[in-house]
Amino acid sequence: MSIGTNDFLENYYILSNRSSEYSTEEYQNFLAKIAGNFITELFQLGARKISLGGLPPMGCLPLERTRNLLLGSDCVETYNDVARSFNNKLEELVDRLNGELVGIQLVLANPYYILSDIIQNPESFGFEEAATACCGTGLFEMGYMCTKINPFTCSDANQYVFWDAFHPTERTNGIVADHVFKTCLAQFL
Repeated sequence: MSIGTNDFLENYYILSNRSSEYSTEEYQNFLAKIAGNFITELFQLGARKISLGGLPPMGCLPLERTRNLLLGSDCVETYNDVARSFNNKLEELVDRLNGELVGIQLVLANPYYILSDIIQNPESFGFEEAATACCGTGLFEMGYMCTKINPFTCSDANQYVFWDAFHPTERTNGIVADHVFKTCLAQFL
């Protein structure tokens, strides 16, 4: 299960009602509590092996870099700080629930560091572009704006870390999934 990326980028930073209602830490605690309650419900329904997905370096998504154009379109480090902090809270939640829910195997499948490594060192992973996306201009397009008929869409998505301004390419997802499987999910076998 996954929680957080849209919750922060859309519901907290864009919609002002959440950010006026909660501090960043309060919102993190609010989301972690929701995750904990949901995991407990899944456990009560019989789930015993659960993977909880952490946040990516959301300040390095092309959309967030585009919003940061006035500051040089670098990664938005305040968003990355929030992602790391929230992932720490999720790790604490995983540890607590593994102690409380007898028989559960709960892991945090944290994509932050592997994806950050890919973004900061794209050439090491065989990518040419990490700051912009394959789709359209690579700066803000998502979803229905990302088609083969868009004249700006790249010809080889395998050279890009991101497919659209928010989502990694299939190739990036494969690298992240392989890493998460080897470092977290292998204990389920």
